[in-house]
Amino acid sequence: MRSVVAASRAADREAQRRNKQRNKLQMIADSASAVEDWQAYFRDLVSVHTNLAEKIDWRKIAFQTISPEPLRSHVAENRARKKLEEFRPGFFDFARGGTKRLRSKLERRLQEAIAQEQRDFDAEVAAHGQAVKEWQSDVNLAQQLLAGEPQAIRQVIEEMQTLDEEELIGTGVEFSIGKNFVHACPTVHGDEIVPKVRRSQSASGRLTETKMPAGQFHELYQDYVASVALKTAGDLFQILPLSEVYVTCKALLLNSATGHKDWTPILSVHFVRQTFTSLRLDAVDPSDAIANFRHAMKFSKSKGFSAVTPLEAV
Repeated sequence: MRSVVAASRAADREAQRRNKQRNKLQMIADSASAVEDWQAYFRDLVSVHTNLAEKIDWRKIAFQTISPEPLRSHVAENRARKKLEEFRPGFFDFARGGTKRLRSKLERRLQEAIAQEQRDFDAEVAAHGQAVKEWQSDVNLAQQLLAGEPQAIRQVIEEMQTLDEEELIGTGVEFSIGKNFVHACPTVHGDEIVPKVRRSQSASGRLTETKMPAGQFHELYQDYVASVALKTAGDLFQILPLSEVYVTCKALLLNSATGHKDWTPILSVHFVRQTFTSLRLDAVDPSDAIANFRHAMKFSKSKGFSAVTPLEAV
């Protein structure tokens, strides 16, 4: 009996040890996952600019040609007609009285071939007509864009830009449009988009969270805003044949005169296509990249952004 009891207790202790080990391994795995999620979030936050819209070559569209009008095919008709013309009834066809039936069948196949090829031709003509309309519309739009027509620029922005559909950009984007001119004003998220804690995994595998230093917090928010500005300019350069665009990011800042938060310009940049396209967007620091362009920004590590005057009137 004492042996049985001792064995049972030993089994219980072993089960407890294994359960404790499993819990520890799960804790380590959960901690690692939490740290990875935290790091991934920050990567996404400061790399908004690395995923640009698909490029549209408006110069190529402006000079593209349309395919020639379709030609009616007579292949099936000629094949059926040849079989009818070459039809020679045999002895057994006469004997069985099937000559008329066989000829009627060949004549019917000829008429079916003619009708089918006419239907196919009519469909091709209709499709070509639609293609011509679309081609003419695209060419006209491309030529207007290359001439800097504001209405054409507005049409492309309304139909093709997706900046206001991306959550990380902010709550929306407004546009001022003129001849050869676009000024985009994204309303970015406030600094609450940046977590106020840092996550790490201790030597024992436990998850630790510490308060993020104010300087690092404000610099991360600066990189986020700069990344949004780069993304906005990059998308516009991708979908429009413009040599330059203005981007002014607005955020909710406290108005000391009213005590309320107002939408306030915090970063304004004059982007030039030639300089922008020379950047390796996947390798640049967003805030540092802004220095390549004329810009207005008041920023300090201790206080973050302050209001600025847009480089171009909105």
